[in-house]
Amino acid sequence: MAAWRIIDLTQFSGSISSKQGAIVLHPEDKPQVVLPVADVAVVLIGMGVHLSGAVLHRLTAADVCVLLCDWRGIPEAGAFAWRPHSRVAARRVAQAGMRLPKQKTAWKAVVKRKIENQAKTLLLCGKAKDSKKLVELASLVRSGDPDNIEGRAARYYWSALFGKKFSRQPGLGDGVNSMLDYGYTVVRGHGVRAVLAAGLEPSLGIFHHNRANLFCLVDDLMEIFRPLIDLEVFRLKEDGKYPAADCKAELVAAASSQYRDDGIGVPAAFEDFAQLFGLYVESKVKSFSPPKWFK
Repeated sequence: MAAWRIIDLTQFSGSISSKQGAIVLHPEDKPQVVLPVADVAVVLIGMGVHLSGAVLHRLTAADVCVLLCDWRGIPEAGAFAWRPHSRVAARRVAQAGMRLPKQKTAWKAVVKRKIENQAKTLLLCGKAKDSKKLVELASLVRSGDPDNIEGRAARYYWSALFGKKFSRQPGLGDGVNSMLDYGYTVVRGHGVRAVLAAGLEPSLGIFHHNRANLFCLVDDLMEIFRPLIDLEVFRLKEDGKYPAADCKAELVAAASSQYRDDGIGVPAAFEDFAQLFGLYVESKVKSFSPPKWFK
């Protein structure tokens, strides 16, 4: 893929048409814009967008994740390619039959890496003492996280990062929470794409099991990438740049920023992570270790 572009049309008013190898944006009051689909990873469709079935075919055929968003910019539905995968049947059968101990081992690895990444965020925000505390908590995570170290770490983390009065509440709509929601939405778009590309069943999570959630596995795996968004939101807040409507470009960039020390960014790292989980599901690899954040 030439680039990992997020096309945010949640505030767009106009129509979209299809042409060979591209889609064309027709704003109501501006010149049209041609976007090659090979350059696009995720498209966020808002309430003011008019599009045809041909546009959806064009995007999904190019393996683009299309998320339909409500008036707040929060995804309500999506369109995704039924991408062929040589092992999709065997992989999903193995995923559905995963034994509980194996799921718990995977969740331990995710939680530990998430807390370690949260510790890095605090360190990069100049909070070394608080960072050390989270590193200590990460070392206490056991299989399945029966002691809810994730929850304990989260309470400490949010208080250290944004102050004791801050409460992390998805969908609340205030400055910091709306910025976090938006950044996570973009990361989730990359995750949906990655999980489907790996031939995995996105509704079968290892920890999240909400019957109304089609992407439980995406929400499990994306936990390790959330601290990158948290770091950007902290920096934006310190610079006085909020709410989310005023800093979407920065949040999109953070959701695609470098993750591994070999230069790989979040989208590609998520794809590799999902593929690793697929191998773990099928017992092609013995251990499951989420990728480390290079910072």
